[in-house]
Amino acid sequence: METARILRDARKGMQRRNGALASPVPERMSRRLTQFLAAFLLAASASAASPLAAPMHDVERIRGLRFEHDIRHVSIGRDELPDRLRAQMVKSMPYSFDDYMLVLRSLQLVDGRNDQLMSQLIDLYQSQVLAFYDPLDHVYYSIAEMPKAMDGMGLDPAAMREMVIIHELTHALQDQRFDAGAREKTLTKDSDGELAFHSLLEGEATLVMMAYMLDKLGQPLDALIQNPAVLESLAGTADKNIDPSVPRYFVESLKFPYLEGLKLCVEGYRRGGWKMLDKMDANPPRSTREVLHPGDYFARLELRGGGKTFDNAALVAAPGLLTVEHLGEFHWRYLVGAKASGGWIDDRVQIAQNKSCETTVLAETRWSSDDGARQFRDAYVAFLHERGVPVRAAVDGGTVRVGYGADAALIAKFVGP
Repeated sequence: METARILRDARKGMQRRNGALASPVPERMSRRLTQFLAAFLLAASASAASPLAAPMHDVERIRGLRFEHDIRHVSIGRDELPDRLRAQMVKSMPYSFDDYMLVLRSLQLVDGRNDQLMSQLIDLYQSQVLAFYDPLDHVYYSIAEMPKAMDGMGLDPAAMREMVIIHELTHALQDQRFDAGAREKTLTKDSDGELAFHSLLEGEATLVMMAYMLDKLGQPLDALIQNPAVLESLAGTADKNIDPSVPRYFVESLKFPYLEGLKLCVEGYRRGGWKMLDKMDANPPRSTREVLHPGDYFARLELRGGGKTFDNAALVAAPGLLTVEHLGEFHWRYLVGAKASGGWIDDRVQIAQNKSCETTVLAETRWSSDDGARQFRDAYVAFLHERGVPVRAAVDGGTVRVGYGADAALIAKFVGP
């Protein structure tokens, strides 16, 4: 991604002009992708000799919160990174790499003919990461060497080092003060909830990093917050540094927590400054819908609303069940577009596998209106037909059931007559 370029342009482009900013500053589907995204878009360096005391103090000053204890710092070489990434994925996945790719293919999120998916995913991470905080081990990892993707970009390594440390230490603060690592563990089987949670974490860490950068330039954060062109610039340039051959699903999943999460946190800051971010950390968004529609999220915070109401007991017991996924508005938007997915309320998607490793997908979704349910049904069926996938679908009020794959009897039982 071009996050590094955005940060470089921000330093060059921000000047005082009549007391204001002269130019704007130009993240299962669960932890499987999103846990690693904590800092992989922010390429920077933090050497083993760099003390964390000073940047910890800067984070405390900006956020108005204190760290509870020191942070363990481990520096690794770039040659160690592939094994570290794989180990991190094994630790966070509920199933094997092969099954993960089978799930993505079955859901039509990636090209089923592509047999290089895992290597492309690892390569994508390697091309971006230079530091990350692991909320499960509570360790800050830095990588000494710059990634090749940064070569020739004219970056200031020292400035980048400062900013990425601020970003990652914000994750450590979230972990120590709001139990981010413990929350991670509760969301292992909720891909939508976990992506929403990571959007809050990444959005806040990026906002703290921006506040730090602006402070060094003598600019107030509020001047940036009030400029809507900033977020538009981020969205427009975020993926220009990524190999175009990388599957689009990987790229969009990588971007979402940073871009949409930043928008959410900017809105929170506008509503109540850093104190509102404290409330958000204590009661994170529960779905990507709340990230995409901040008004819904803040209304729930005000009302102290309850959680999801989907009845898992109503699911058909599928033999050979591989997984039950909770996709959320982000994934349906990716598959059928924003218009057809805008009325999402909840979903459960089962993927079963027979002895020949052929899969059957059973998706039940719930929508805010009967019209919305029919609109989604039509868009989803059309999408699957375009992919050459025979499908059965039924609508019952605001509920849509869709089945496709190898087990025709199971599909008929699930969808109904």
